[in-house]
Amino acid sequence: MNTAPNRQRLANFIDLTLTPWTLYGRPIAAVPIPRSVLATCGEEMHALADALRDERRTVDAGTLRELQHVLTHGASSPLYDASHPIRALHTLVAIESRFGDATACAA
Repeated sequence: MNTAPNRQRLANFIDLTLTPWTLYGRPIAAVPIPRSVLATCGEEMHALADALRDERRTVDAGTLRELQHVLTHGASSPLYDASHPIRALHTLVAIESRFGDATACAA
């Protein structure tokens, strides 16, 4: 798996998820993640997008596959379950914790 393009694609998907859209003056979601989950996880999702774009932060292919699964597989992902937004937040925090530290790479 070529990780650089995959990282960029996942970061762009997160941006698309967090961008508000309107259709005929009514708000719509580009990705059907419940508003309660977006309200709880929005900051963490921004942090994940930033981490994905920061090439100094290392990440293994397995973590990228897991992140892709969490972002895109609605039936089995906590992001698409409105009844447990905290579980979605914990999942995203756990994934981001597996990214390498950018300051350690610079030293």
